[in-house]
Amino acid sequence: MGGGYVSATAAPGGPQDPYGPEAPLPTSSEEWKDRGAAIGVRRETDSNGKTVIRHVKKGVRDFAFGRVLGEGSYSTVYLATDRQTLKEYAIKVLEKKHIIKEKKIKYVNIEKNTLNRLTEHPGIVRLYYTFQDEMSLYYVLDLCNGGELLGVLKKTGSFDLECTRFYSAQILDAIDYMHSRGVIHRDLKPENVLLDDHMHVKITDFGTAKLLKDPREAQNVGESARGLPESGRSEADDDNRAASFVGTAEYVSPELLTSKNACKASDLWAFGCIVYQLLAGRPPFKAATEYLTFQKIVNLEYDFPTAFPPAARDLVERCLVLDPARRLTVEHIKNHEFFDGQPFGKGLWRTKAPRLRPYNPTPQDPTVIQLNGVSNSPNSAAPPRSSQPQSSALNGSARPARIITELPPPTQLDIEWSPVLTKNNERILKLGDLMVVSSPLPSGHGKGGEHAEGHKKLSRFFGGSTTKKRQRLVMITSSGRILLAPAGGEEKRAKQEISLLAPECTWRTQLDVKGQTVWCVDAGGVHYTFEEPKGSSSSSENGTTASDWIESLERAKELALSQNLSGSYAGDNGFDMSSAVSSPASTLGGRGVYPDSFSVSDRSGRNHLSKSQASLDDSASTTKRNRFSKRQSKNGLGQQF
Repeated sequence: MGGGYVSATAAPGGPQDPYGPEAPLPTSSEEWKDRGAAIGVRRETDSNGKTVIRHVKKGVRDFAFGRVLGEGSYSTVYLATDRQTLKEYAIKVLEKKHIIKEKKIKYVNIEKNTLNRLTEHPGIVRLYYTFQDEMSLYYVLDLCNGGELLGVLKKTGSFDLECTRFYSAQILDAIDYMHSRGVIHRDLKPENVLLDDHMHVKITDFGTAKLLKDPREAQNVGESARGLPESGRSEADDDNRAASFVGTAEYVSPELLTSKNACKASDLWAFGCIVYQLLAGRPPFKAATEYLTFQKIVNLEYDFPTAFPPAARDLVERCLVLDPARRLTVEHIKNHEFFDGQPFGKGLWRTKAPRLRPYNPTPQDPTVIQLNGVSNSPNSAAPPRSSQPQSSALNGSARPARIITELPPPTQLDIEWSPVLTKNNERILKLGDLMVVSSPLPSGHGKGGEHAEGHKKLSRFFGGSTTKKRQRLVMITSSGRILLAPAGGEEKRAKQEISLLAPECTWRTQLDVKGQTVWCVDAGGVHYTFEEPKGSSSSSENGTTASDWIESLERAKELALSQNLSGSYAGDNGFDMSSAVSSPASTLGGRGVYPDSFSVSDRSGRNHLSKSQASLDDSASTTKRNRFSKRQSKNGLGQQF
């Protein structure tokens, strides 16, 4: 309603109040539209300069609904126009029946109460009205035509330093305001950062927020001024602690995973992840499954791309600290060298948004990588591919030069599958729907059967020891990985991954029982057979297809090894980047098993969790797996609408 808007709630119920809690329920859809409207007042100035108070009523009939802007887990957002003022809004529509069935009443009320508290900052999406009809609830919100920050980031691939500094400053300023009003967001991520017409930030999606006492009303702030986890408080105090896992896997803080305690510092962990992603184009913690992602978080396993800006790196490292008490505070972050010269407060929001540019560090020479040290002469040519098994040794004076050029720019396919392309500059080399048959190898496979043992240890997470046959969308990537996604490609997530750089990982073609040529991979104590789905192609075509897949596997391994040597995937933080391991990620060359020789050097100023806190043993897995469930609450329903 603009600056003169006072309230969007009905007056207190009374004997003559048809909208009060004692009034009977509406009996028709038209009566619902009328009595479910928002009632409020606004102050206006008339022609004589006098202030006039006018009653305002807004309901479903006052808006013209247009196209769908987005869909959430229990809501749909529409573009809508106020029929009287012609102003456009985004209206979130929540179906009552679905909310009650899925026990989301608590989150609906949390979002409304949170937005009603956060009304005085340009970096928070504003709630104008809430009303209802017989079937749905309606939240009238700011329209953000710039879309999600994640969508913009995917188009550019990454942000340069100027863009990263500007957008991270606006996000930080909004976090500072939220915390000053006693709000912990708990689900900060690029998807929940919208951009308005001026490409300025607006934080949204407060359905899982934590409401503390408003510091403006609280008498004693004490330790909660910093938002650290507290103990010894009663449930009636509504303290900082979260009763269940909320948030998104890649951005969730370690304290929420290990002790289920969310605090203000949890938002600053997510902020560090966002700063990293703006520059690197990917989140710091990403694995094939949520469980493996959680393990990377509690063990602080991530690396920086080469040429990552030193000041930004220092800031990220000081935000991504396991102990929330040792993370930088908002004020310390504002004074960090990364934000030198960056205004905050009102001046920040009056600043014009910078032009979007990707982060392009100084290119490294050479751009052509030779794996055997032969000089890069104009007469050098790549020899034909040898049919003999190749050695992993890189001092290959025994074989001709093999030249690998730099990767091409990402295609639309790479952009669409960016949620699963977790390595730096990772590209899809080959993709297709195939039948995948997996069966355990004999227990003695590999050195001392180490991979088979690893498979047994984590079999509860990745399937049992029986033969399985499923149709999957199979991708081979330039980082030396085979990714298995749900068939059809509708779901942009990986159900499993196999590392081609893992020890004892081999592949070949063979004839199946029907005499058709298929291709196979042995890795992590498992034998995988890949074949065309029935009726997709003839036998002769299968032979050609299998050979093509094998060729793609060989090229993927070459590219991954060359990128490791050139530093595209390796950071300078002490990770062991031997030819046996492509990165510190939990790649499934052992079906998610870390190699025994793998070690992570401790980062300065950080405390790693003990094995008892982040164990992969069977006992720990059994007792802790319920912590990583998705948004659920066992505390019953909240107050009705």
